[in-house]
Amino acid sequence: MRPQPSEDRLPAVFDDEAFESDAGRYGPGSRARRIADRARRDFALHGVPRVLLMACQAEGRDGTRLAGAYKLYLPIGAETHSFGMVFVPALESGALIVVYLAFGVRHQPFGSRAPTVYALAHRRRHGRLP
Repeated sequence: MRPQPSEDRLPAVFDDEAFESDAGRYGPGSRARRIADRARRDFALHGVPRVLLMACQAEGRDGTRLAGAYKLYLPIGAETHSFGMVFVPALESGALIVVYLAFGVRHQPFGSRAPTVYALAHRRRHGRLP
């Protein structure tokens, strides 16, 4: 059962295959995997805190196109936020919810070819990496 929408939190819907594809890129027990699993459990049970959601740029410098999507930084409450999740809003039975789009590293080190969370979200929306 999903949490009810509130002024503070929005119910979150996760696609198991998409989440496992993203979180599975990191080894079992790794910091990234623990962060992803903890966030998913919390968001699925309690909803996503509205205050954490920030609009993605419509067009990013890296070629991503994420107009209408929202990001949040993870881990919540940390001084540095190496990871992020991207969601898209949707209506379910007339109520606003957020649908999981991607999890991953927010910014890769210079020279890395691994996709960021934003590139993964772009691929899910547009069928290809930017």
